[in-house]
Amino acid sequence: MTASRLDAIDFDSVRDGVEAAVRAANDAIRGVLAQATMKVESKGEDGPVTEADYAADAVLHEQLMPLISGARWLSEESSEEAPLIRGEATWIIDPLDGTREFLRGLPEYGVSVGLFVDDRLVLGAVGFPWDGTVLSGLVTRDRRESRRDGVPMVMLANDGVVERVVVSRHDYEHRRLQYRIPYEVYPCGSAAVKLVHAAQIATDVYFSTGPRSVWDVAGGVAVLEGVGGVLMSIEGKQIALSPQQIHVPPYVAGAPADCLTLLQQTGLLARTLQTPPWTA
Repeated sequence: MTASRLDAIDFDSVRDGVEAAVRAANDAIRGVLAQATMKVESKGEDGPVTEADYAADAVLHEQLMPLISGARWLSEESSEEAPLIRGEATWIIDPLDGTREFLRGLPEYGVSVGLFVDDRLVLGAVGFPWDGTVLSGLVTRDRRESRRDGVPMVMLANDGVVERVVVSRHDYEHRRLQYRIPYEVYPCGSAAVKLVHAAQIATDVYFSTGPRSVWDVAGGVAVLEGVGGVLMSIEGKQIALSPQQIHVPPYVAGAPADCLTLLQQTGLLARTLQTPPWTA
């Protein structure tokens, strides 16, 4: 996609369409929850997949694909409609991130949508089915802004002060990161939800030992970047997501100065991925 095609996209209109699609996906998931029974399948090591995952995926596909002509589609729960082509507009979708938490009845799951143009994340949204909330972030060349249910979100302070850190339930319960991080640490399920926690200042930094997949984080990263946050490698470098690179390495997420504070205080900047401290 050329720069002229990028400039021709009406991002305000597309953003409205994305938010509407995520609201519809929220409704689809709640509709499945209201049923007497729900189908659940296993994806082996990738965990469970439910009727709600597929219902939300179908709604998102129906509503997102018409927004940009010729866009590609990559979802955790459905195959690509056509081979991904570098530079083409691409929707990256996780219709229900945090399926395990969803099945446990924990409000730690979400709908994640990311739009990439010229291999760059330019727009994303996260939905919370349990209360209907929709957050979106616009991160084009000349605009960086996020909103929650249509209301502009506050920019992060970026003061380097860290008090709370959120990690995955696996990192908390099995890797016991709460004993390796010198701050208050709490667990949460979905990567998309944890990224929103960082964007809304419910936590200062989200730390993930990874790896994750691009569909897990694309929507949340857009919301986070829209308020001045970053996705940062444990070497202290910003991670640029791409639909061409499915796997995302271990990372910290939050305001840049806060991320660096956590990396410095845990000693991660002095280590390498070959000897991660959580495996010691």
